[in-house]
Amino acid sequence: MIERTLYESLVRKISECSRHLENILNHTLCDKTDWLDNAQVQAILHRSPRTLQTLRSSGKIGYSIIDSKVLYPATEVCRLLNQSYKANVG
Repeated sequence: MIERTLYESLVRKISECSRHLENILNHTLCDKTDWLDNAQVQAILHRSPRTLQTLRSSGKIGYSIIDSKVLYPATEVCRLLNQSYKANVG
């Protein structure tokens, strides 16, 4: 058991961290009009190439193929992250 003040302090700090992470995601990725390749999206989402293919095939993430290279708009990756985040929090 921990004291109520310590618990409330921990909850407040976790909320602050959550808000900070949301701000970072929104400002660094979501405001960009950049295109990301497969390797970059894999690193951001922590997903395998096969999972990305499934996301594309099911229409859950937008993409374009240019010169046989799959590219994703940063806004699509951000949308997917926010969707996952809201699903896990809510």
